[in-house]
Amino acid sequence: MSIRSTAPLALALLALLAPLGTAATAADQQGEPPRAPHAGAQAWTGSWSAAPTVPFGAGISAEGFEDRTIRQPLRVSKGGERIRVRLSNVYGSTPLTIDALSVALPRGNGGIRPGSSTTVTFGGSGSVTLAPGTEVTSDPVDFAVRPDMDVIASLYVDEPTGPTTWHRLANRTVYLSEPGDHTEAVTAAPFPATTTSFFFVSGLEVATDGDPGSVVAFGDSLTDGVGSSLDAARSYPSVLARRLGGEVGVLNTGIGANQVINDTEYGSVGALGRFEQDVLTQPGVRDIIWLEGLNDILGAAYFPDEAPTAAEIIDAYGDVIDRAHAHDLRIIGATLPPFRDAAEWTAAGEATRQTLNAWIRDESGFDGILDADAVWQDPADPVRLNPAYASGDGLHPNDAGYRALAEALDLSCLSVGPQVGAHLSEREDCTLS
Repeated sequence: MSIRSTAPLALALLALLAPLGTAATAADQQGEPPRAPHAGAQAWTGSWSAAPTVPFGAGISAEGFEDRTIRQPLRVSKGGERIRVRLSNVYGSTPLTIDALSVALPRGNGGIRPGSSTTVTFGGSGSVTLAPGTEVTSDPVDFAVRPDMDVIASLYVDEPTGPTTWHRLANRTVYLSEPGDHTEAVTAAPFPATTTSFFFVSGLEVATDGDPGSVVAFGDSLTDGVGSSLDAARSYPSVLARRLGGEVGVLNTGIGANQVINDTEYGSVGALGRFEQDVLTQPGVRDIIWLEGLNDILGAAYFPDEAPTAAEIIDAYGDVIDRAHAHDLRIIGATLPPFRDAAEWTAAGEATRQTLNAWIRDESGFDGILDADAVWQDPADPVRLNPAYASGDGLHPNDAGYRALAEALDLSCLSVGPQVGAHLSEREDCTLS
């Protein structure tokens, strides 16, 4: 069992989209140093992740749970014979005790395959207590998984949890039980309620021979997969994982409404503040795909006095690129897609988007460019989403749009995967035209 600490944020966050200023994360202040990205044999590699987010001031994340079991499906991107599970109380205000955790194979809606449930332990114990601001990784579990399958994690908490560390936009059906420990229930009968958020579980790792590495998809709702089909694993990171043939872990660390610079209640800690936690400490990380910045523009429609300028966002991009390179990681930058039909569109915002995209394409130090703008734009009106890819809100793509973006990535731009290495010394060859 290993525990790392994250300095807890104040829970009294301001109203929806109200900027708070950049907050430091665990490794910035007092946590363990980042795990080596080039571990040797018998390494651990991330296979699934959900970026932790701050609880809201009201609702289920603020209320928390007591004497309840939470059953959550975790879609594995890389297979293996042994796994570990990571739990998070990064944004909790009080100690969190997980009284039982098991993993199992799925069967039907909310059920598990009889005989497949396996207890997960922490330092040999079936329960674990996490201090506020910390995460914990379980003991290794002999539990074989294959790529693109669900692992069902059933987690029981007895005492009140207080406000929860969660992931708001899971786009998965999560089952909430009646009172009691129902981690071993083979059907969904004891789970009368559902939600579409993850709680407390932030990662699943697989043991691997050698170091195949992992790719972290970092971003906002466009990475989280908002607009894609529920329970279908059709976000662009999920499609990319399948393109990579299950050989590489693809970790989705998108957060809906996330901004590059500002922290908000709705979008959680900004990209600058969470980059260490959500990228640099991921096991086996070798490559990053960065798709962030549109919410900094959208937020200006609500709080124009607090909105960062294009120059400030560009400075933030440069900081992230430098931090990635300091850890010997490749980082591929994505341009910002069109959003003319979104309610928050303004001419000033469009001008900022064009400025940022020009810098990303022509001046940035990204190791490759994924031109989401070119992929998703309407050929007849480039400031709008292509109708074939539009989910209906003017901002988020549908399943076809996410698939198109994943398929547009030149896999040889990555330092891991089946086509690795062809262009690693020539950035321009990694630019989608």
